[in-house]
Amino acid sequence: MDGYDIPQGTTIESLLESVAPALHDGLVPDGVPSDSFVVSVHVAGTGAFTVHIRGRAMRVERGENGRPTLWLFTTSRVVERFLEDARGPRRFLPTSPPPHGAVAVLSDPRLLKRVAMASGRMELALRDADGERLSVVLGFGDATRRSVDPDDPDVVVEATMSTIERMLSGVLPPEDALADGEVNVRGNRLLALQLALAVAPFYPAKGPR
Repeated sequence: MDGYDIPQGTTIESLLESVAPALHDGLVPDGVPSDSFVVSVHVAGTGAFTVHIRGRAMRVERGENGRPTLWLFTTSRVVERFLEDARGPRRFLPTSPPPHGAVAVLSDPRLLKRVAMASGRMELALRDADGERLSVVLGFGDATRRSVDPDDPDVVVEATMSTIERMLSGVLPPEDALADGEVNVRGNRLLALQLALAVAPFYPAKGPR
């Protein structure tokens, strides 16, 4: 698999069970921490999946098994929109290959280790996706001690497609997006900043705006 390519015919199930592990193996460099992480993924309309990550290895099984390091909730429609984009304009994917050794996927253990230090529930939303609002809700820390609950998150972070594209290209680092008001934050702003600072060291180098 080359870079961020997602094969034609990929379904929600195959994305999680085979494509994501292949991307993880191909884009996570050797020498990353060997800590064990468990991510519970709930896709409304499709089902639950448990993702086991250790270094470059990723194993996915159906169902919810054990207490996760963090959880992710979204809907089948959101994943379908991602797959539609991956087959067409690719606006939701990075625009260039990552530098050698850089974090290239959200499942990278170096990133998970920092994100797991936060505690709470955060909704990340794209508010102008051709008339739709697409969102995912993440839970970490104390939120993993209870069942997955995407309702009434501690903080909601909304951004436009233009802002997302600038962040993916490295032009706009996440902490700058918060500081400059490029994103709309409702709720626990401190939690949003904590997550932005957690991912900042792994973001592409800032280019001209």
